[in-house]
Amino acid sequence: MTKHIARLAAGFALAAFAQGAAAQEGEPVKLSIALPLSGPLAFSGEVQQAGWQSAIEYINDNGGIEGRPIEAEFYDDEYKVDLGVAGFKRAASQGDLVFAAGDGTPFVRAISPENNDTYRILMSATGFASDLVDTERYKYHFLPGPTYSDMIRALFEYMVEETENPTVALVYSTTEFGRDPIENARAYAEELGVEIVLEEETKWTGVDVTSSAIKLRNAAPDYTIFHGYAGNVWPEIMKTALDYRVETTFMGTAYNSDPEMVRGVGPAADGYVGVVPYDLTMEDAEGEYATAIRDSLQDWEVKEYNGYANMGYVQSWITALVLREAIGNAIEAGEELNGDNLIAQVNALDGWDSKGIVGDVSFEDQRIPATVLYRYNVSEDDFSMTELGEE
Repeated sequence: MTKHIARLAAGFALAAFAQGAAAQEGEPVKLSIALPLSGPLAFSGEVQQAGWQSAIEYINDNGGIEGRPIEAEFYDDEYKVDLGVAGFKRAASQGDLVFAAGDGTPFVRAISPENNDTYRILMSATGFASDLVDTERYKYHFLPGPTYSDMIRALFEYMVEETENPTVALVYSTTEFGRDPIENARAYAEELGVEIVLEEETKWTGVDVTSSAIKLRNAAPDYTIFHGYAGNVWPEIMKTALDYRVETTFMGTAYNSDPEMVRGVGPAADGYVGVVPYDLTMEDAEGEYATAIRDSLQDWEVKEYNGYANMGYVQSWITALVLREAIGNAIEAGEELNGDNLIAQVNALDGWDSKGIVGDVSFEDQRIPATVLYRYNVSEDDFSMTELGEE
């Protein structure tokens, strides 16, 4: 592994990674990847970086991209838009950047106008914002998963299959992230015959959850969806609601449905239903890529392997593998590796075999709309996940 650390004037760290590249003789395919490697979201950034590094090592050890190795630069933007934009511009100014990854939707929104007009570099990011399907506004951005609205729709469709005339409570944070899919959720509810009996907006942190639990008890929904949180607030609402004898099936979208997070809630999360973009159960992994992810998790010394994958880890992998496919197809076609050609190659992926990560992939509006639903089985001394539809 080749690694070096430098300090940029803006104060973030930069590291170059090209493991396995020595085996390749072609010109490197250069990537720039922004991650929050310090600050309150460092735990997430470190997992995503590990996923990127293991995926790049796998690709380079297996011929690279049409014989060309991937060379990635990681930099710490602390989840700050100004640092993310500065890092992107620094990397783009070198003139040979093929792809840039951001660490969230705010970064993508900030840089896309200039990227559309000036740089025209293929991009992706970790966020699942619903407006990322606007392919004119985000001309060179692809989303390696569904939007938050796609996730809400998947949960609604599950309710309709399980319950006649289902009722639902939407509990979400008072952030742009939390409010993102709510307007679409109302439209989906009307379309699918789901009655929304409560919309409860809470603060991101530091909130007294008693009033929310009482509102849930009074509304008596068949289902309660949490959205717009990570490891905060929603577990306390769920626990308090259970103390108030609220009988509902608790559900959540991707960022509060990571296996490690749900397991940490404890027995109160038993029966919780979560929607995520990928297959996260590794013990029964089938397919070359899913097996490679499992092998990399087993070899990862930072975290003990527990049979499940972190969502961010898998997202890094599938993004790298989509790049391998799209860039490889462009090289094979003799095309220049610019944003216009590469986003066209991404959109052309139709029925691409993700080899165990999320079935056959077809991009729609520059995203992968597929979802996976799990029921989480949690007790004091046991944890498991059951994929719904395969019970």
